[in-house]
Amino acid sequence: QVLRVKTNNEEQVKQLQLLESLEHLQLDFWINPSAPAIPVDVRIPAASVQSVKAFLESHGIEYSILIEDLQDVLDQEKQEMAKAAQRERSAGFDFGTYHTLEDV
Repeated sequence: QVLRVKTNNEEQVKQLQLLESLEHLQLDFWINPSAPAIPVDVRIPAASVQSVKAFLESHGIEYSILIEDLQDVLDQEKQEMAKAAQRERSAGFDFGTYHTLEDV
């Protein structure tokens, strides 16, 4: 999952920074916690989701689910890229779609 976390004060920012330092949770902060009122997006492996949510709730830190299942989104994107590549092979290079460096 990807959560969007909103802190309201410096203490909550510090708690979020503490959470970021816990390497065993394998969190991927897309935006580093730095100041209150600046939303922070964090990717959380399935094994750590419940622990992270419990931590946030216990410190009164607001969060919302930004992406329910990131792997599903990545899989869909990969399928769309494969379909676009297939269309290109039959119709020529499509400048309107994303291409990997290798394709370019």
